[in-house]
Amino acid sequence: MMSPRRQIVRFIEHLRTLEAYQNQIVHVESMKAKKPRFGTLEHDLHPALSQGLATRGIRLYSHQAEAINYLKSGNHVVITSGTGSGKTLCYNIPVFDAIARDVRTTALYLFPTKALSRDQLKAIWELEAATGIMTLAGVYDGDTPQHEKRKIRIRSSIIISNMYGMHVYLHYHWLWRRFFENLKFIIVDEAHTYRGVFGSNVAFLLRRIRRLCETYGSNPQFIVVSATIANPAEFAQKLTGLEHAVVDKDGSAQNTKTFLFWNPPLLGAPGVRKSTHAETRDLLVQHVRNGYQSLCFTISRRMAELIARWTKQNLERDQPTLARRVTSYRAGYRPEDRRVIEHLLKNGHLSAVVSTNALEVGIDIGSLDAVILAGFPGTIISTWQQAGRAGHGTGIEESLVTLVAFDNPLDQYYMRNPEYFFGRPHEHCTIDLSNPYILRNHIMCAAAEKPVGDDDEQYFGPLLAQMIQNLQAEGLLRELAKIWRSRWWQRGDS
Repeated sequence: MMSPRRQIVRFIEHLRTLEAYQNQIVHVESMKAKKPRFGTLEHDLHPALSQGLATRGIRLYSHQAEAINYLKSGNHVVITSGTGSGKTLCYNIPVFDAIARDVRTTALYLFPTKALSRDQLKAIWELEAATGIMTLAGVYDGDTPQHEKRKIRIRSSIIISNMYGMHVYLHYHWLWRRFFENLKFIIVDEAHTYRGVFGSNVAFLLRRIRRLCETYGSNPQFIVVSATIANPAEFAQKLTGLEHAVVDKDGSAQNTKTFLFWNPPLLGAPGVRKSTHAETRDLLVQHVRNGYQSLCFTISRRMAELIARWTKQNLERDQPTLARRVTSYRAGYRPEDRRVIEHLLKNGHLSAVVSTNALEVGIDIGSLDAVILAGFPGTIISTWQQAGRAGHGTGIEESLVTLVAFDNPLDQYYMRNPEYFFGRPHEHCTIDLSNPYILRNHIMCAAAEKPVGDDDEQYFGPLLAQMIQNLQAEGLLRELAKIWRSRWWQRGDS
């Protein structure tokens, strides 16, 4: 039987023999496999949890054990590692351990997308089944029926939501009294998505949550989970307002990965190259025909649909069965349709999926043989997140990633200077806490949740007093014995 390494080499040679090949492969980068490194816990887990993990054959990687040790010592923790490195266990284990020891314990899980929320709910159910520790976890977002929301608030130890939802729900925080009084953990997953203007809004939202937790007498630990970034300690501190211990040495196993740079050929007109999307379609067809289960990332919903359609049309000529195993995936599909695609991909019933970056974050789609990137995604962080979708899990010893360049200066620079691309560090995640437009809006929201006063400078910074003065002058805040409440404050239900 041919080794996986030899299969990849033969497939690349096959691509070079195609009639349409015109020296598009400008660079081949081989990344060696890395053996796993395991760690040891410094504190005993609850017996039910320890036995459940042993039954499932789970042995903790070094970064998982390090994160749990920090949390057991009372630290806030930021964890940065690659796709598929088992970051979920870094927070599920301490949360389950705390719930097993005290059933009143609650935890808030915050994810950037509804799809990821529901995917992580399945991971919680699996751990419940293995350990017998019941959390009654529930997803609490805009898709949750109103009567289900009340049940979740009253009984769930774990509530899974998103930033958009929490921004609304905090206005009705008295309905969450039981939950906030016992809140021990706040998990912020895929935190690298919270950067720039959006991240600055999220930072103040998390401060508003902390402010209400203080009101209800709780002081939860934060667990910030991110892709690899350049400034995890600084970023986590700005995002939450708290100092974090950093876990940034990934102990998980990594399979051998081959990375191709594919530059579309020049056409007759000077400086004009063949369409990146046409090249991507042709490559995806070859991947499917040669048995490589593949995920193709594109820059837009429209191109996801078109490349999937073109690939199916090409395959239908001589391999209609394969054509039926290709589909697109993007935001805008019904949740139930997206979950069907995720399930079919994970279980090997689909040969290829063409997606926007909707599949970049950590939804469990199983082990893939190959990833094709139709153009540089814009950041090194996103590039490695997308590339990391290939080659994780059992049965995949080597994976293939292909970056198909656009005819723009940045992509072409990487094609000419691949050593710069592979030597370049991940970007910094930046947050601006001094943006007056963002700050004033969150101060008004905070005042609607609970009157603001001088003590709230710890959450909103030194500009708070001036902002309150400005808002009061505009008639948006009113003074109540040296505290200020939004004039729009009212009670209700959510």
